[in-house]
Amino acid sequence: MLDASIEGLFLGLARAEDSVSRLDARAQTCPFAEGWAARVDFAEANAWGWVSGEIVDMEDLVLHDAQMDARLPDQALRATYGLVRARRKARGVGAELQTAAGAAWLAGYRSDPPHLPLAPAEPDADVRDVAAEARDLLSELAHQLRALGRGETADPLDAVEEWIAWTHRLPESAPALLRAAAALEGWRLVNPLPRQNYVGGVMVAQSLRVSGRTRSSLLGLETPRRTHLQPPRGFMAPAIVRLTYWLKIMAVGAEAGLAEMRRLELARQVVLRRIGGRRAHDRSADLLDLLLARPLVSAPMAAEHLGVAGHSARRLLSSMGASLMEVSGRSRYRAWRL
Repeated sequence: MLDASIEGLFLGLARAEDSVSRLDARAQTCPFAEGWAARVDFAEANAWGWVSGEIVDMEDLVLHDAQMDARLPDQALRATYGLVRARRKARGVGAELQTAAGAAWLAGYRSDPPHLPLAPAEPDADVRDVAAEARDLLSELAHQLRALGRGETADPLDAVEEWIAWTHRLPESAPALLRAAAALEGWRLVNPLPRQNYVGGVMVAQSLRVSGRTRSSLLGLETPRRTHLQPPRGFMAPAIVRLTYWLKIMAVGAEAGLAEMRRLELARQVVLRRIGGRRAHDRSADLLDLLLARPLVSAPMAAEHLGVAGHSARRLLSSMGASLMEVSGRSRYRAWRL
């Protein structure tokens, strides 16, 4: 049950600030940060599919990414894989993603990456509420959420522009994560891209990177929603409850990412100790990098990545020891994970 008090909100903010900071600091020094980020992409896509009713098996998602589909991809798989592509795109761009063109690019509506406008967009002074200075921080956030229209704009990109302009009117004195929580709730209210509603979370997470709040990680917001669904009463809940909910999502997501990073670090150390005395031309270290970067690996995937024959890939997989777990439960077309 979420605390509807101001104290509960700021306790949630403190927890989120601590968790996100620890995750970002750990990611800066992690030797397999890119592999961990790739695993988070798949976990986020799988969780988004679960929350959205597009149930997709993780194995199908990984095989689709490797272009080794075991069956013809269906609509659910293509929709879920869109989040993997969107998160990968978001890592390679900067502030130009925070535009309607950036949202369309993430959603797959356009192929060209966005560009920064010639002149930075400034909030319209006429649009700002003259009484905003007289309100306290939480009252101003609640007022902005009430002022945001829900589904009033027919064109999706116009609705995205409306949401972006609305985020610029959020109080600048608010902490970055509190502004991010308000932006996430605003996206949920507007819902400009119902079929790709993950775009808002990716844009908010990327805006935290652009602003410098997170430097080495793209925050995962979909995985914790599998166990922490919408707050009670949904849109009718008080603004404090909804903001507390999103702060909890950020905190739980960061804590889960940190726990997964620690687990992978331990597994990596065990495997490195096992393969440490092998010959210089042995490909076990390259296979370990692949295992760290994918939630699961099949023998054909390993063979293609390493450039070896299938039987050699299976031999390398079997030589990894107990740290490698067989997860398919099949005698053929098997899959393993760390």
